[in-house]
Amino acid sequence: MASSTHLDERTEAFVADVLEAIGRHLAVAEAFVVGSGATGGFDPATSDVDLVVVVEHPPADRGALIADVAAVRSPVRDLELVLYVEGAQPPDYELNLNHGEERPSEEPFWFVLDAALAQEQAVPLLHGRAWGEFFDPVPPEQVREAMEASLDWTGRMKPDNQFAREQGVRARHYLEHGEWITKKEAQQ
Repeated sequence: MASSTHLDERTEAFVADVLEAIGRHLAVAEAFVVGSGATGGFDPATSDVDLVVVVEHPPADRGALIADVAAVRSPVRDLELVLYVEGAQPPDYELNLNHGEERPSEEPFWFVLDAALAQEQAVPLLHGRAWGEFFDPVPPEQVREAMEASLDWTGRMKPDNQFAREQGVRARHYLEHGEWITKKEAQQ
């Protein structure tokens, strides 16, 4: 496991166990920590572990793979796992797991935004292969379209949805200034 993540030891061990579970089903080309585990600010009490895994082919037994990953005891709030088959580009993921459950109908803009950040910040975990070896750069106009879609999404959420409020602040800031701000900055 890469030592340049911002994960604590227990979380690094958890990620290693998740990758081992995936590896029992699929050949893993590379795995990346993204989000606060890559950039800083990771807090095992409040943060999710954001993990992107690139595999050589789709899983033969999807249910068994999901069950094995979900069986790994998490020391953090949640594992957000996105699995891509080598050659696929965001938002064309193979598997999206949150809270141990498959979420096949998430809005595509999330995966584009995650990829746009990851292309600058992803930390490879297994073989030292860079994000750009697997994924094409996300063009600025695609990031802008995804931010606009996320802003539309925030407008459809309930007013008391704190995550949606923060995403709205982040999206508006990006659309006005062309720069990313953190979730923490959006809370201020």
